Amino acid sequence: MNITEYNSKNEGKQVLVLGKDDIKVLNHFASIAKSGELKGLIVCGKYAGFTDTYRLLTVKDENEELPGTNTATPLMYDVLDGLKKAKSLAVLKDGKLAIQVGVEVTEYEPMKDVKVPNIATVREGLDYETYTEAFPSINFAENVVWKMLKTPAGQERYKKYFKFESGKVTVEAYPNEDSKLVLEILELVNDRTSLVTDLDCKYLDLWFKWIKDCKFNIALGKNNRSAIKFSMGNTDYIVMPLALRS
Repeated sequence: MNITEYNSKNEGKQVLVLGKDDIKVLNHFASIAKSGELKGLIVCGKYAGFTDTYRLLTVKDENEELPGTNTATPLMYDVLDGLKKAKSLAVLKDGKLAIQVGVEVTEYEPMKDVKVPNIATVREGLDYETYTEAFPSINFAENVVWKMLKTPAGQERYKKYFKFESGKVTVEAYPNEDSKLVLEILELVNDRTSLVTDLDCKYLDLWFKWIKDCKFNIALGKNNRSAIKFSMGNTDYIVMPLALRS
């Protein structure tokens, strides 16, 4: 249906709307859904995003006049391919999701018989103890050590630690008993952070590729089993830590 005709027929029925810039974010992080079991776009409350249990990406609808969807009923849509060319998307009161490509609008029904996690509850229910702004210290696309750490061999073979200390984030990796790699990856405004944890470098790389050299915010939990939240604008990326190897 033509966008003009569609808008005239559905005036006042929209509860969540995301524009082109928000959809670019969703497309960048769509690999979360493609690599996991929940292969769809999840919508709940004011949030749209993806999760694979280990990660959660949410983009918030910042239209204050729109109420969002029912937070008690998370919805998921099979629209990963449709998002690639989308200019806007909207969720209606009846649960349908509309995607605009060019001047045409296509509606999608929520997926049925799928257990959908409540991403609004997860995002808002996690506790954090320390907050700070962060700035990249390296070019993640070009740094040789970072490339090595994020490879499957580097992930599985190296014992490593992410240290949020003294105003910076440093990765210490031990390829074997006789060698040690140290790479400073971020500068932190808050120099009182104190956390040692282990994170999946591939998961972080997805975030770093999106923010490039921009500053962003980090929220740290109280211990090395707590989630870490990376935020910029209306986008949050929550990552669970790996088990530390002694």
